[in-house]
Amino acid sequence: MEPLTNLTNLLSNTNLVNQLSDLKPNQVENIAKNLFSEYGWIFAAGVVALLVKDVMINLVKGILIFYGHDFDNDDVIYISGRQARIVRVGVTSTTFYMSDRKTKMVVPNEQLKELTIEKTLGTNGGSPYLPKGGEPGFNPNIK
Repeated sequence: MEPLTNLTNLLSNTNLVNQLSDLKPNQVENIAKNLFSEYGWIFAAGVVALLVKDVMINLVKGILIFYGHDFDNDDVIYISGRQARIVRVGVTSTTFYMSDRKTKMVVPNEQLKELTIEKTLGTNGGSPYLPKGGEPGFNPNIK
């Protein structure tokens, strides 16, 4: 604990710059070894927590999309006006087939919220709600 005591004494003095220049290389090495041996596990845990955080966010969002039925395989959707088909909904990413360019687009599930996605809805019972002009049953007076 002597190097830590030396460091505490150095920090408490007003003449810190002069005393730091008087430190010998082996004293600096001892101070660093003591600090990292006592508190190094905190640094390592922080690094691991930051790395695991992104993986966990992707996993949770993927599970929510995977088990929800907002988007299913083979659904035809529109991404920012471009027609696409959902090829695969995975736990970490979703794969789209872009019809206009005949390309594949893989999007991480956490970025799906950034996209403007539209999905055409099926009609009621297989028939349209109101007939269109020119079709039998069309009444122009209904508003």
